[in-house]
Amino acid sequence: MSITSDFGIMQGRLSPKIEGKIQAFPAEHWKKEFKIAQGIGFNSIEWIVEEPLENNPLLTSKGIKQIQELINETKVKVEFICADYFMKNPILDSETILTNSKEILTNIILAGDKIGAKCVEIPFVDNSSIRNIDFNYLVDFFNSFEEILQKTNMTINLETDLDPVQFKQLLEELNLKVGANYDIGNSASLGYNFIEEIDCYGDRINNVHIKDRIYGGNTVQFGLGDADIFSTLHALSDLNYQSGIVIQGARGQNDIETAQSQFEYVNKILKVINNE
Repeated sequence: MSITSDFGIMQGRLSPKIEGKIQAFPAEHWKKEFKIAQGIGFNSIEWIVEEPLENNPLLTSKGIKQIQELINETKVKVEFICADYFMKNPILDSETILTNSKEILTNIILAGDKIGAKCVEIPFVDNSSIRNIDFNYLVDFFNSFEEILQKTNMTINLETDLDPVQFKQLLEELNLKVGANYDIGNSASLGYNFIEEIDCYGDRINNVHIKDRIYGGNTVQFGLGDADIFSTLHALSDLNYQSGIVIQGARGQNDIETAQSQFEYVNKILKVINNE
């Protein structure tokens, strides 16, 4: 049993904070992040799409060309796209909102395919949580993307705060081009059992966010929270997990030093699991 040894970092973690936020698209520094990631040893950067959409280079022809050039130059890929846009603009059961959401998500899928990405991720947590609503409309919404997903090399990942059984039930109603993004820290914060989660839908997990959080609390540096990162990754190795792993850790005083330390932490775990 083994687990992928390639892993990346969430965009913005290699740049100064923007307005004190833990995560945001680094409009002034995104190009620099490719060479910094390369220097540390990361294989990929998970791209962020948020408002304003018109300023995101992923959604412009010129920007796509620049991204492609940086990928070719540094060999640092963009495999996953985090559509944080839908955190502030949840996909709700409204004809107008669904139409607008479909157009935006379609544009992200097509753009992602052009730069060689594998997947776009939709967060259903915090402001966009679907825990306490009837989300059956989402089944029709996401299944409507089957044709475009078949024509591209892209998939859609959902990240939710649903309990393991509920999330499994939702995924079973969706076509196989729609999978799960699994956030280790968020699950620990919610008090979910990672073994139960992996048993329920491990075969649908396409990307894993490495994060540590306190139960019911905030994100903290690796090893200081309630997430069992080693055991979770080891459980995934029992499935021969070979898809995405992305560090989405807590910020530190020095962004580069923090990212370097987090890289070494995860790299050591993967080497132990893979008996390297």
